[in-house]
Amino acid sequence: MPRTIAAQTSFTAGELDPRLTARHDYDGYYKGAETLTNVICLPQGGIKRRPGMKYIATHTESTVRMVTFEFSTTQTYLLVFVNAKMYVYKDGVLQTNINGSGNDYLVTPWTTAQIQAMDWTQSADTMIVAHNAVAPRKITRGGSHTTWTISTIAFTESPTYDFNQDYDALTFTPSVASPVGGTVTITASGGSSITTEHDDGMFEGNGGIVRITSVNVGAQTVTGEILKEFTNTNAIDGDKASLEEPAWTSEHGYPGAVSFHESRLWFSGSTNRPQTLWGSVTGDFWNFDRGIGDDDDSIEVTMDTDQVNAIKHLVSGRHLQIFTTGGEFYASGAPLRPSTIGVTRQTRFGAMDNVRPLNIDGATMFIQRNGKQVREFLFTYTEDSYISTEVNLLAPHLVNSPVAMAGQSGDVTNEGNYLYVVNGDGTVAVLNTNRAEEVTAWTKYSTTGTVKDVAVVEDIPYFFVERTINSVTVYHIEALDHSYYTDAGIIVTNSPASATVSGLGHLNGEECRVKADGSVMPNATPSGGSITLSRTASSIEVGLDFNPTIKTMPVSLNYGSGPIRTRKRRIVRATAVLHKSIGVYIDGKELADRSLGNGILDAAPTQFTGIKETPLLGYSRSAQVTITQQDPLPMTLLGLTLEVQATG
Repeated sequence: MPRTIAAQTSFTAGELDPRLTARHDYDGYYKGAETLTNVICLPQGGIKRRPGMKYIATHTESTVRMVTFEFSTTQTYLLVFVNAKMYVYKDGVLQTNINGSGNDYLVTPWTTAQIQAMDWTQSADTMIVAHNAVAPRKITRGGSHTTWTISTIAFTESPTYDFNQDYDALTFTPSVASPVGGTVTITASGGSSITTEHDDGMFEGNGGIVRITSVNVGAQTVTGEILKEFTNTNAIDGDKASLEEPAWTSEHGYPGAVSFHESRLWFSGSTNRPQTLWGSVTGDFWNFDRGIGDDDDSIEVTMDTDQVNAIKHLVSGRHLQIFTTGGEFYASGAPLRPSTIGVTRQTRFGAMDNVRPLNIDGATMFIQRNGKQVREFLFTYTEDSYISTEVNLLAPHLVNSPVAMAGQSGDVTNEGNYLYVVNGDGTVAVLNTNRAEEVTAWTKYSTTGTVKDVAVVEDIPYFFVERTINSVTVYHIEALDHSYYTDAGIIVTNSPASATVSGLGHLNGEECRVKADGSVMPNATPSGGSITLSRTASSIEVGLDFNPTIKTMPVSLNYGSGPIRTRKRRIVRATAVLHKSIGVYIDGKELADRSLGNGILDAAPTQFTGIKETPLLGYSRSAQVTITQQDPLPMTLLGLTLEVQATG
């Protein structure tokens, strides 16, 4: 005799790997779904139609790098780097006539290829940008939204290094041994060792340390300031001396990673010294003078490991975290000082080059070098060390060769922490994470186009999207907005009400969805940047369609005689708990959300909150339902109960 059971899900486990269909022993199986596309998981449980994408601007460039700049709590900017230019957006509006130049951009030194590999950090009104092929720059916002300057950093003292360490046949003789602060001339004998590259370098030997201020190549001498006295003026054997030159040059390369930490500016990962970490003098960010190793002098440390671990990213957290191509490290010692700093390996996964790690929900998220795993670098007191846990273990199929990542710590509409991972295929994997409540739920965003970059500014996610509009490839900046139900959308408010919508030039020739005062209207195709509706309206939204899709996991529960997963079964009834929803379909059947009565016509549909049931037919071996929407309308599904009847 067939028997009926009930299965419930809250979707708090997010979308699950299809290979988990046999893991009926896993508790999360009954809280997840096989497909969650264009929805977001809510931290309290349930799922909601994702926000639409508000159209911001069109760019002619196919490759950009979007960066967040926070001048103050009320003044934040989206900086958009393209080939040799930087555009500035404030509250989604392009700032024009930058510095009174007549240009809507700031000229920069980075090429299209370089912007993908650059790194940055910010303190107050200044952003520091690093790239291996370009000397470090600082970008500063001035007294207004349109006042921006960029300049090569003029370091008070630059780091130095002995790139030519073979001085065995030479001797170096100082003219004087003291005093500190005095001037000394050092003469090299036995060969030509001194070059113009040693200008601004350092000399060490026989107990003395000298900052080189001038070079005479013909005389093979250097002159400099004594930082530490020599023991005497005797000739110094070359194998006991060090003649250094600036470490960051066009010949040797520049650092590729940068961060602020413990009142120091940190650089790392230069071309010729990929495993070296430099920290500035405490509180003096442009000064990398090692001095004599006092606690507040600059710091230089090179990681000695069993393989090449080129440093790619620095993150300031509980410690200075160091992400390399071959593993994850942190700088030990608190506070960090020249005499006590150490670099300790924690895990051996390696990080992707061009996707910057970020702090969210108390951990540092990074993409493993293979481009498949999202990991959180988290200090645990039980291990007294960092661990790198795979965050997408239950949804690895949603992460595919990421190209960008950004985090959002809640917003005015939804609580929770969201991580946006832009994949190489143009989709976006979205994680809702709340470690305290053990919530880790993934969903996927897709659109009629390809997402290529993401940045979050003041809790607003911005996407750079490649679309095909009227058979032409275009590039948009668009922002997630909870008041939108379409992509590349525009909302026009008319007072008095009007039937005309303008400002749609970016959608010319493309069929669009239309909402007017909350009601879905027939599709329209903009021409000349506008459309005309069949009636007037006060608020009209026009944009590209996207549809949410929710497909449950196959129902598998136990009778007293054993599990039903191998038996034919059918879903007798589906019961949905809805919140402010309209136009929800279950297995192609629309849930009734309105009742006939006075005033039902000539008015926008009212959002429904409550419980809706629908009967279903047909036996199968999976027993799944699919929930969709066909129109751009609100939907929040708090929970779903399926009554299942199984044979035997």
